Amino acid sequence: MRAANCFLFLVLLALALVGCSGPGIIDDEVIEPSKPDSDTAIADTIPQDIDTIAPAPDTIAWRSVAEAQRIYDADDIKYIYLCGYIVGTVKSSMNTGCNFAAPFTVETNILIADTPAPASVDDCLPVELKKGSDARAALNLVYNPQLVGRRVVIFGTLQRYFRVAGLKSVLEFEIL
Repeated sequence: MRAANCFLFLVLLALALVGCSGPGIIDDEVIEPSKPDSDTAIADTIPQDIDTIAPAPDTIAWRSVAEAQRIYDADDIKYIYLCGYIVGTVKSSMNTGCNFAAPFTVETNILIADTPAPASVDDCLPVELKKGSDARAALNLVYNPQLVGRRVVIFGTLQRYFRVAGLKSVLEFEIL
């Protein structure tokens, strides 16, 4: 009998040390198993001490262009998900050089708005498309003019671009 109790104790101790599959519980808090490293690569690049939106796949918190312009602060960089419609490009400046119709000649940026037909350039936010990036290849209007009017979600930094609130350092995007 004593040997059976000792064996049972050792089995329980081994289970406690090794753990078991599935969520663990610590102080009534459920801890979900971690995802593989490949799924968390973007999250690992985001500093933890800044204002970020951490979306769940089916409950993504997006910022509209109007919200992004409202929360913009030239001295503060924020990582955000921006959702809007691709409406054009900036050729030279936001005041005098925006292009809202094909043919497009600039592949370095796109303009995003809350509606597919913004009332003015003030309703738009420029998005930088860095050279060699996946975002430039997929979103620039020189090679993808069919994207005008398409809705998109873009994750990047809200900061000054063309002397206004803009989105730079695009880390991920999805055409809706």
